[in-house]
Amino acid sequence: MSILKFLLVLLLHGIVSAGIHASSSWADGLFNELSKDFGIVSRGATLVQSFRLKNDSGQPVGISGVRVSCGCVSASALKTFLQPGEETAVVARMDTTRFRGVKTVTIYVHFNKPKSEEVRLWIKANARDDFSLSPEKLDLGVIKQGQSAQATSKVTFHGQPDLIVGEVHPESNYLVCKIRETSRSDNESTYELIVSLQKDVPPGVWFSDVWIRTDSTQIPQVRVPVSLTVEAPLNATPGQIQLGKIQGESEIQRRMVIRGLTPFHISKIEGVGGNVNLPNPPKGAKSVHVLTLSVQPDSKGKVPTAVRIHTDAKDQPILEIPVLVEIRP
Repeated sequence: MSILKFLLVLLLHGIVSAGIHASSSWADGLFNELSKDFGIVSRGATLVQSFRLKNDSGQPVGISGVRVSCGCVSASALKTFLQPGEETAVVARMDTTRFRGVKTVTIYVHFNKPKSEEVRLWIKANARDDFSLSPEKLDLGVIKQGQSAQATSKVTFHGQPDLIVGEVHPESNYLVCKIRETSRSDNESTYELIVSLQKDVPPGVWFSDVWIRTDSTQIPQVRVPVSLTVEAPLNATPGQIQLGKIQGESEIQRRMVIRGLTPFHISKIEGVGGNVNLPNPPKGAKSVHVLTLSVQPDSKGKVPTAVRIHTDAKDQPILEIPVLVEIRP
């Protein structure tokens, strides 16, 4: 794959196991994936999966509850009400100290808007005591766009003195992996995994996996989770401009904050497909600009679909922010 998976991203899994709930309703179609198999994992790790969903139904969507089939998993929705176009995620956390061997857990997500519907998600893992990771996951931290990063993990195979590691396969081309044997005894074999990040990773919160394949029939491969946050040169808070319902040609103002990694000038602000006014244009170069935008529909009721902010930021001269609106006749 060419990108890391999003928490908000990042891999679509096919549903291949018997008994798995197939996508068959409008609510199922909101999710980008309905299942996650973590494979063989070190017992004791907490596994996290974000099932991302986007409201592309054209109507407001409400989540009334999330429940699970096993106490070893907790799950919740980051947002429980979505306007058309909005996104959220159902985040599941699996505690592998609560079981040994293979465990499959169902997550029930109940929707009450626009009508009642239940979606079944599932996660699966095989928790074992015969190998360990230290640390249990590779967190590359928070980096600026264009920078690189590196992290290491100690991989120990217990009771496997003759085990040999073969291929190391990252699920993203943004990751470069190396592994080397560090020690071997009568009871175990130990390796050091080194994961480096390429410099061209786009901004965002990213998750991915590295798979270590071995010659052991008991542990043919193990998963090492990787996470990081890449900061864009510019970012807006909020990330979307919510106008709600507009009646007639009434004017609506919204406040937003634009942050940069270094001081920058704002030279122009324009609406995409409509007009946007800035009553108090910012002056000077700052790392943080606080803006009050004014949006007013034209005589035909048209409003912009996005706001485009022009700057002198070297790596991001234009920042585009989507506008969500519901026009009432």
